[in-house]
Amino acid sequence: MCDPVTASVVIGVMSGGLQIMQQQAATRAQNAQIEFQNLQAEQEFQYNTLQAQSARTGEAQQRQLQEDVIAQNLFLANEAYESDIAALNLRLMQEQAAAGAEKRKTSLAALQAKGEVVAAGRVGNSIQNLIADVQRQQAAFDYATDQNLAFSGQQIKEQKRGAGVERASRIASQQPYLERTILDPMKPIKRGRVKGPGAIGVLSAGLSGASTGLSTYGGMKNAGLID
Repeated sequence: MCDPVTASVVIGVMSGGLQIMQQQAATRAQNAQIEFQNLQAEQEFQYNTLQAQSARTGEAQQRQLQEDVIAQNLFLANEAYESDIAALNLRLMQEQAAAGAEKRKTSLAALQAKGEVVAAGRVGNSIQNLIADVQRQQAAFDYATDQNLAFSGQQIKEQKRGAGVERASRIASQQPYLERTILDPMKPIKRGRVKGPGAIGVLSAGLSGASTGLSTYGGMKNAGLID
């Protein structure tokens, strides 16, 4: 059986060793928690990175779809405009052809009327008056024909302008898609590992153990176990 002094020393050493082991266990547990938190932060960062990449891809697809719609809308607007202009040009040509035909018809009628006046054998002012009357009728009809043609031409011109406005309106109905700016997620700031107790921790545990040993020795002495 060991003496009380030796027992006090053993108790002090065991207490110091136990404290060192407790400090090391606490350090390992704290480092394990830090590693777990760092792993969680890295996983969250990777997930957010994938989310950002997916959002950018979605934005690019939306922009491409809108560009396709704009291109198709522009094509259809141009096709409709060309069709309208072609129809109006055809109408103008028909109006011009009809006016020319009416003038030729009037001219032939005037020539026929003049021939009839001459064939009637009339002389003097009467024949001149009759021919002048035929010419006035022809001029009046030709003037009316020209006025109608001019009116139709102005109307077609305005319709062409309206077709241009309609084309512009169709093109402007589709606007480019403005992509949202998707920022990269911030990289996590990982925590460093906690160091062990080190020399200061060991010294502190040793001092604590010595204090425990002395306290045990004092208690045993006060209890009369030591002379």
